[in-house]
Amino acid sequence: MRKKMNKHWIEHNKNIYGVQIIELKKIISEQVRHGGKAEVFVSDMLVALVSGRKITPKMESAIDNIIKRNSPEELYKRNDWLATVLPKLLMVRAEIDKTNWSMGYRKSQDDFMSSIINQAKHRKTLTQKQMETVAVIYKRIKKNIADNANNA
Repeated sequence: MRKKMNKHWIEHNKNIYGVQIIELKKIISEQVRHGGKAEVFVSDMLVALVSGRKITPKMESAIDNIIKRNSPEELYKRNDWLATVLPKLLMVRAEIDKTNWSMGYRKSQDDFMSSIINQAKHRKTLTQKQMETVAVIYKRIKKNIADNANNA
């Protein structure tokens, strides 16, 4: 009985979400081609669709958002964003070495900036809070460098 029920849901999902299944497969193959592996959440959503799992409205919304985020227009916008933001992030990271902060503090700030840069490159997006934190770090760097110049 369970197997028969599962086949029903597999067919149901195939009929209702056929376009989404095709799009998620394309997205995953692109992710694998570019980064060597697919995002776990995207893979989980594809598995849910093809395995016959009941798709909730929240899951359907998440799937639609994945597809929208990976549309050619959205990727083009995100690539443009990355082209403008990445040089600024790299500059902030480079400025850390010009401060007289302790070695440990400089290292922690450099590690943070490296993780931000890595996320920007791979996900082509940062949260508002991350952007604000980078701005705060940059202001602290500039203040430290200016204070050092005044004390020299």
